[in-house]
Amino acid sequence: MSFEDTNCPCGGKKERDTMLCPECVRAFADHSSMEAFADPELPLDARAHAARVLVILAKGRKRGGK
Repeated sequence: MSFEDTNCPCGGKKERDTMLCPECVRAFADHSSMEAFADPELPLDARAHAARVLVILAKGRKRGGK
């Protein structure tokens, strides 16, 4: 996965310079990690951890995990 390509961790298509496809963003909109990832007030390491959690969740999204 890369910000430069168009492959989401779930296997879907995403826009360049984004981390997740729109479907994953909607699926995890209420997840605490999405809230932390989007909060510019949090320290960088906390936001990075939230991003890792979101990638793991996205990888399992199409297998029925959420």
